[in-house]
Amino acid sequence: MKMRKLIVAIAVGASAVSGAAAYAAGEEAPKQSMGEYASDAVITTKVKAAFVADETLSALDIAVETNAGTVTLTGTVGSETETEQAARVARDVEGVKQVQNDLKVDPAKAQAK
Repeated sequence: MKMRKLIVAIAVGASAVSGAAAYAAGEEAPKQSMGEYASDAVITTKVKAAFVADETLSALDIAVETNAGTVTLTGTVGSETETEQAARVARDVEGVKQVQNDLKVDPAKAQAK
């Protein structure tokens, strides 16, 4: 279980770094300054890491996007409880100003656990 969390954390960190590198290379032009973009990437990474640390959530099922401190959660979870827990965990991360919870509930995911 710890190895899975480590692999997910590494993947999350790598995606944040590659996103910042793509921006620096001019491949992506967000409507934010580089500092704001980097700050949002850090928040996204912290939220994903918090999901990995939370044993009730699957970080692989929840996508996180951050824009100006507003975190948007998308994906599918197994229950309404997981939806609420994901929002709670995201809100507790330093730098998060607001959480937009667009998670969908699929009871089949709960049965698969």
